[in-house]
Amino acid sequence: MMKYKNVRFEYYEVVYRTKDSTNNKDKLFDLVRWINKANKINALIDRTYDFYSEKARLEKAQFDDDFNYYFLHFVRLGDNIPSKGKLDGKVEPLELDDDEYIGNEVTALYDEDHHILMLQRNRSSLGPSGVEFYLNRLWDNEEETIHLRPIAPKGMFENVKKAEKFRKIHLKFADIHSKKPAGNGPVIAMLNNFGKFEGVTGEVVISVGRTKDKSLDSQTMIDTIQDIMDNQDNGLMKKAELHYKYTDDTAVEIVDLFAKKTHDFGSFQMEKRTTLSHEAIAEKMHEIYHQNNKKRKILDYLMKE
Repeated sequence: MMKYKNVRFEYYEVVYRTKDSTNNKDKLFDLVRWINKANKINALIDRTYDFYSEKARLEKAQFDDDFNYYFLHFVRLGDNIPSKGKLDGKVEPLELDDDEYIGNEVTALYDEDHHILMLQRNRSSLGPSGVEFYLNRLWDNEEETIHLRPIAPKGMFENVKKAEKFRKIHLKFADIHSKKPAGNGPVIAMLNNFGKFEGVTGEVVISVGRTKDKSLDSQTMIDTIQDIMDNQDNGLMKKAELHYKYTDDTAVEIVDLFAKKTHDFGSFQMEKRTTLSHEAIAEKMHEIYHQNNKKRKILDYLMKE
């Protein structure tokens, strides 16, 4: 049976702040300058830096002539060694030489025209703060500090209400008994029933499954979105993720109504005993950002700031 792996991608604006800036205002940073500097360091060991108790490195950064974007490939080198085992044998730790590490990778797409970085998330590798640390470590400029500024989605509640089809909703609740919910819609009715379990937290996933032409009831979903809007500031909900389509002809969109970062997910078929390659992830990023035109939405969000 074929397995699938979902990978999260987040969007950032690459900016910098100067040391003598009076208002500490962000300015757009040209990451191509950084890439050119990095590529002058030919030896991998010379662009490998200590990162907490591990190490971080840029494997490569180059412009892709087919996709017309820059792609960066980072790796976090750790020495927490996993074990290996056979069905009929004992588990043993993997053996590494003194100069060998476990590598956990992330890929980034950079749109130089708009200073936008699309970053793969991998909990075992460098996150946004780790990439930010690495950018500044290599840049080594006391006058300029590079930052990855999250691009927040705008008008999410209004936009999702216009959807034609709702495929899935994923809700997480916290401190159910200590918060007073607002409203009287489907979510509130659900929470009232939670009380019977004497629980503190809860999680609910409702979907139409793999059937492509079905939708959750539209009016119920609109009422649910209103419940989420009414309770977005009281700490009752930790997550409200929607999978929806504006029309039959558009791709499924995924949005977390409480997220402060615009993000997407890419699905990959995984063969046994394989890992995702940098090239496969780069191709998927280009598909989402350029071919599916997520770029247009990102630019729209930036214009509304």
